[in-house]
Amino acid sequence: MAIIPDMRTSSAGKTRMASADGRRGDFMTSLAKGLEILAAFEVGHPLGNQELVAITGLPKTTVSRITGTLASLGYLRLDEQSRKYSMGARVLGLGASVQRHIGLLRTARPHMQRLADELDIAVILGARDRTGLVFLEVIHPPRNALTINTDAGSVVPIERTSIGLAYLVAAPVPERVHMLQALRDAHPDDWEDIRGVVERAHKDYRERGFVVSQRGRGGLISGVGVPMVLGSNGVFSFACVGPSIQLSEVRLVQVLGPRLVETVSAIGQAMRAAERG
Repeated sequence: MAIIPDMRTSSAGKTRMASADGRRGDFMTSLAKGLEILAAFEVGHPLGNQELVAITGLPKTTVSRITGTLASLGYLRLDEQSRKYSMGARVLGLGASVQRHIGLLRTARPHMQRLADELDIAVILGARDRTGLVFLEVIHPPRNALTINTDAGSVVPIERTSIGLAYLVAAPVPERVHMLQALRDAHPDDWEDIRGVVERAHKDYRERGFVVSQRGRGGLISGVGVPMVLGSNGVFSFACVGPSIQLSEVRLVQVLGPRLVETVSAIGQAMRAAERG
């Protein structure tokens, strides 16, 4: 999957961004030049600054500044002997992250659909986005007219949702400490309440294997959440959510929670089997 702009070759053999014509008012030239440098590495071998000048048509001083910056940030790697650059770990990590998300979505979707059909409830898969959880997939209930008004791409607060709390309880300790500090800084007046919610989530997860959020997001939404830790591939979280008026504590704890645990376990097994295969 491409993570850089489309590039076209001019008659002079130099590349330019396809979007250069009719640029938007928010077009950032400096960022565009950096992406153009990264795009040059599609040739598949290391490149020096002079080669990048020839490929991109950018001035030598501009290329030198950009490659130096990209190397310092980890997006390019400089070989000291040849003085040539290759793609760094951060670019490769972005590509791997995209592929992991695609593989997880492909594996999880049929399991999520079966659970939504069985329980007539919305089933969601999410991943962290700073101090929020972004929805990667949302399976809506097939029959229930009352459902959540959200879709893939939506972002919800970590500290007030079952899917967010499920991520938080399973996150690596350094990441968890960072998130909690960010929440404390962002919500100083509500921090004691947030800390209590997080502590209850940890207790739920230890005792039940899932977290419960009743009447979250303004009192309208309730749900259960279960994290999935895919080794070095990171943490994701799943949730079954719906209108609070339909979800009693008994249904959340005795039905939705256990079934979501089973579903996430099956997805995890399928992911590991796919990796071995």
